[in-house]
Amino acid sequence: MPKIILAGAGTAGHVEPALAVARWIREHAPETELLFLGTATGVENRLVPAAGFPLVTITKAAFPRTLSASALTWPVRFGSSLLQVRSIIRGSALVIGFGGYVCAPAYSVAKTLGIPFLIHEANAKAGMANRLGAALGGEVLRAFGTSSVQEKSNNVVGIPLRSEIVTLAGLTADQRRAFREAARSELGLDPAAPTLLVFGGSLGSLRFNQAIANSLEFILAQGIQVIHAVGGNNELPSARPGYHPVPYIDQMAKAYGAADVVIARSGAVTTTETGLLGIYSIYIPLDIGNGEQRFNAEIVTTQGGGEIVPNVEFSAETIKASLARWLTSADEYRSSGKRIEFPVDAAAQIGQRAIELITAKKKGSS
Repeated sequence: MPKIILAGAGTAGHVEPALAVARWIREHAPETELLFLGTATGVENRLVPAAGFPLVTITKAAFPRTLSASALTWPVRFGSSLLQVRSIIRGSALVIGFGGYVCAPAYSVAKTLGIPFLIHEANAKAGMANRLGAALGGEVLRAFGTSSVQEKSNNVVGIPLRSEIVTLAGLTADQRRAFREAARSELGLDPAAPTLLVFGGSLGSLRFNQAIANSLEFILAQGIQVIHAVGGNNELPSARPGYHPVPYIDQMAKAYGAADVVIARSGAVTTTETGLLGIYSIYIPLDIGNGEQRFNAEIVTTQGGGEIVPNVEFSAETIKASLARWLTSADEYRSSGKRIEFPVDAAAQIGQRAIELITAKKKGSS
């Protein structure tokens, strides 16, 4: 039985695409063993077991970007993660990396063991681990048509999406309207009232939470409802008429379907989903890594699907000053029927390529 290691950890932006691919492989190649690689602190510890896949964790060894006490101990932690990964992936047929802290050791060990590996680059500007993987000879499959990864292939496949998002994207305008009303009712909201969906990534955002808390009275006074994901590690505010706070959104299609405007970070998954669904979105890029979140957002905003607000400028005052304009823009964008034509079959493309590589390796060893 061939074994595939799926390396993607830390945030839902890394884990959800990996899960989409794993589900496709489980359905189309059920004889394949699938094993997820993560760390003890990421959202994979909840999402992967819930999806019915096994997970093993290794020492988290994020590459230090500044000189600190943690930076001095990084070589020891990275060496430990390399040893752990080596014992886990030895004998595997393939490694597929989706970004995050676990990918650098996974790519490095796969290279030394002669195990082929695929790299899915979700962002418009590649992260450090995936650049390393490309330099080590991994095959890169990209989400967007531009990337700083220098790969031999020019294969753009899109983001592996949850099936319910693809289904929602395929609804007609009338079907979307009926879905919107039903979703709001199921969430205890007014089916006819304009609705904001606010989430600060899988871990939540204190900046977002504070901005909503300080503008909530104003928002509700305008007859506008709010669905607000605060993050599992943050205190959950009290619900009230028109305000639906949750720690984490498990049914993302329902939340998107209920929303007129989305306020969110601009990770690759979020920008792809909102762009594909044609939901006018206010992106607040997180200033991390290589600035990839701004590049992701620009793919949608340059085509009219939203706007960017710098993280340092986003506040309750921003919401109060801009809310009416955002809703007007959202109505106009929805009425136009525009959306970003992102690929919707990335999970199948990556899964098929994985099976091809395993088959070719098996033939080569026989």
